[in-house]
Amino acid sequence: TKVCPSGAMHKRDDGFVVVNEEVCIGCRYCHMACPYGAPQYNAAKGHMTKCDGCYDRVAEGKKPICVESCPLRALDFGPIDELRKKHGELAAVAPLPRAHFTKPNIVIKPNANSRPTGDTTGYLANPKEV
Repeated sequence: TKVCPSGAMHKRDDGFVVVNEEVCIGCRYCHMACPYGAPQYNAAKGHMTKCDGCYDRVAEGKKPICVESCPLRALDFGPIDELRKKHGELAAVAPLPRAHFTKPNIVIKPNANSRPTGDTTGYLANPKEV
């Protein structure tokens, strides 16, 4: 769903969802609409911000910095078909929203104790890590 009245928050042809900070009016509609809570309002700048997936690095053939710097090597990046072949198809893990709704380009190899999406028995021990 497109909710950004200025067109600042948009999905690029390569799949990255980015915000054009020069066009953003700071209405926060994208934050309200995003099931992941990714767009964040920067009060000092007066506009929304979010991870851009390091699309500039990816264009150079590199991986996003979070993938390259993860000390546990828990993150991977690449074409979604290759990632699903390598890691499986699962994307429905609590506390994420239901995958049939968001159709994410993500694959999750869950911990043996993880719960399915929609499960309400779990909790986040440190919500600031999410």
